[in-house]
Amino acid sequence: MVSGLNFLAVLDDDFFKEKIFETAEKLDGTAEIIWFRFKNYNNIHTKLTKIRKIVKKSTLILSRDYILAEKYGFDGVHLNKNTIKDYNIIKSETNLITGYSSHSAAEIDNIKADYYTLSPIFHTPKDYEVKPLGIIYYDKTKKVFALGGINLENLDKIKDSFYGFAGIRIINDIIKANF
Repeated sequence: MVSGLNFLAVLDDDFFKEKIFETAEKLDGTAEIIWFRFKNYNNIHTKLTKIRKIVKKSTLILSRDYILAEKYGFDGVHLNKNTIKDYNIIKSETNLITGYSSHSAAEIDNIKADYYTLSPIFHTPKDYEVKPLGIIYYDKTKKVFALGGINLENLDKIKDSFYGFAGIRIINDIIKANF
């Protein structure tokens, strides 16, 4: 890995499909955080039980649902603009850490969380037009992970500006490179 950068692996259920558990096992211990992201609840209880058994070294985060995160022994929950309203409940009633999906520096400055993803930093393939933010400097004491268009070739460009990097598509490259 690039010296001084931490890795947050985004394991998207729709993207990895049946390879999600194999991928989680390969990343456990390499990624500081593994964020299990899902959009539908099909077989969710089976999936959450299985991924919790697999991930033993990395911090395991679940999208949106702090109730399920706590029930299945996850370490935290990743929030967005629609779920940030739950932050105070999470902090007062659970021991979960919180992440937040930000799309501007202002969100990071104004929203409380334990860590943030900031996206998109670089161009990323989407079904709709997305304007990259470019590199925004953050003191590394604030855990801001660059997300969006991150690849092995551009990691050097972000190493002085962010606590770490996050991604979905870069995961296969990291596994192949045996980081």
